[in-house]
Amino acid sequence: MAVTLGERVKDRREKLKLSQGYVADQIGVSRQAVSKWETGQSEPTAENLVRLAEVFETSLAELVGAGKNGGGETGTQNSPAPQKPNLILRANLIKMAITAQVAFLFNSTSVMWQLRQPGVENEALYRGELAVSLVLLLCSSVWMASNHRWEADMARRRRNTRIELSYCCAQLCAAFLTVRFGLGLAGAVLMIAAACVYVLYVNPRFMGRKLTK
Repeated sequence: MAVTLGERVKDRREKLKLSQGYVADQIGVSRQAVSKWETGQSEPTAENLVRLAEVFETSLAELVGAGKNGGGETGTQNSPAPQKPNLILRANLIKMAITAQVAFLFNSTSVMWQLRQPGVENEALYRGELAVSLVLLLCSSVWMASNHRWEADMARRRRNTRIELSYCCAQLCAAFLTVRFGLGLAGAVLMIAAACVYVLYVNPRFMGRKLTK
């Protein structure tokens, strides 16, 4: 007897010990929607299927039963239980990378502003601090980019990369304005506000990342 998509979704969810509410929260639907998928009353959209595969740490082909075993019982019984993805840890790592980047960017901006001042003392010390800060800024930016590896859908990964590049360009513009016009604390507030909008609104609304409750 062929295994339905709903049965595969339910089987995978139970193997990972995930609740319907948790899965629904990660995908952005109601718990009732997940329940209907599992009972066969409705089917998830193509986008929701991709998100289900990401939450279940499996390929889209395996989830829909297009693999070698077709999602049958024999393949399910013989395969080892998959490891439960730590989505909370992933979200925290993404937020930490964003926070680190904006912190090192503002520090670099502050040092550059100091170097622009006439008759600055300890210029060599400031230049050394700037070099270290720029290296840390580069490392945090690479860290941010590396977090895209968790996105199984390549189309979404490319889209999210473009969005993140746009965010980084916006932060660079804020840094330029801070140095150019000596905004000081106002520049810090501007960068922090941009980071908050990125974490609280842009990520969940346009990038499919739930970084907050």
